[in-house]
Amino acid sequence: MDEPGALWRPSPHYFAGRRGERPRWIIVHGTAGFATAEEVVAFFQRPETEVSTHYLIARDGRIFQLVREADAAWGNGAVSRGHDRWWRTISNPNYATLSIEHHKLRRDNSDELTEAQKQASFLLIDHLCERHGIPRRRADAQGGITGHFSLDPQGRSYCPGPYPWDELFAYLARNGQSQAADEIRPTPRMLSQPPDHASTVADRDSVCVALRQQLEELREVAADFQRRLINAELELARLQGQEKPPGSQLPKR
Repeated sequence: MDEPGALWRPSPHYFAGRRGERPRWIIVHGTAGFATAEEVVAFFQRPETEVSTHYLIARDGRIFQLVREADAAWGNGAVSRGHDRWWRTISNPNYATLSIEHHKLRRDNSDELTEAQKQASFLLIDHLCERHGIPRRRADAQGGITGHFSLDPQGRSYCPGPYPWDELFAYLARNGQSQAADEIRPTPRMLSQPPDHASTVADRDSVCVALRQQLEELREVAADFQRRLINAELELARLQGQEKPPGSQLPKR
């Protein structure tokens, strides 16, 4: 088991290893039914279901682990129209994600988490972020935390249902700041030495790399927006009997 205190209930449904990927996102799910957490576990263990998540959190706060974190569970394979754009860069999102299922009684996932469930969920997510270097923030192209709806808005728009996102990120921010303070608390030796030029350059270079990646993503978003705008202008012009609106030119990729 990877999570201290979790109950190990192995599912046969997973890919061994991650084919060169690593966990970058945490995906939050809701079960949309089942009378007990044990029924959910049994469902994930049945040979014919071919579905699983890494963890299941019961309404009383118990945590079940069904797939090892080093392996890819079968919970996030389907990607539908309208998904967040970064999923198109990954052949199978299961290889880059960790999945947490939450036992919910209602078929539409409309029930809120219990207090015990919420606290267990926050703690588990914090541990996963710590173990795998996953950003403690809302998901973006670099990683983070989101719901199943991010991948499959057509089939799973209701998954996980109500989830205390703002509370989660406030909790993670407090924990992250506390850990960061512990990690960088200066020692007398550090205070007595001048800055290391090599490490300063390395830090600067890493920041530059990250900024270049962000700029490239923003350029892609801007180009996509411009293409949509021009297509809309062309369609409007066609409907109004014009050939082409002035200044319309599709941006190059």
